[in-house]
Amino acid sequence: MCRGTTGAPFVAWFTVPRAGFRYTQGKATRFHSSARVTRGFCPHCGTQLTFEEEGGADDIDVTVCSLDDPERLPPRKHICASSKRSWVKLADGLPEYRDGGDGG
Repeated sequence: MCRGTTGAPFVAWFTVPRAGFRYTQGKATRFHSSARVTRGFCPHCGTQLTFEEEGGADDIDVTVCSLDDPERLPPRKHICASSKRSWVKLADGLPEYRDGGDGG
């Protein structure tokens, strides 16, 4: 699903409690991409900012590279590795999880 909304082969995300998340400036444009999912986008450039699942965990997923300093949040694992493109080679030594990767 990440490829369909971003046009990229993968996306770096981090997860925070919804109660602890806020935008530091402006508001996102919200789009209901399915019955249970709302995505937030920058209203000026269209960059995807957030992913929220209704009825799921009380968390919000945020795109790392939309931050002012994405270097502060390096990846710790690869999730949904079963759906990566055949030409993507993950050679960074991080754990790979076939699906959601809740174990890491």
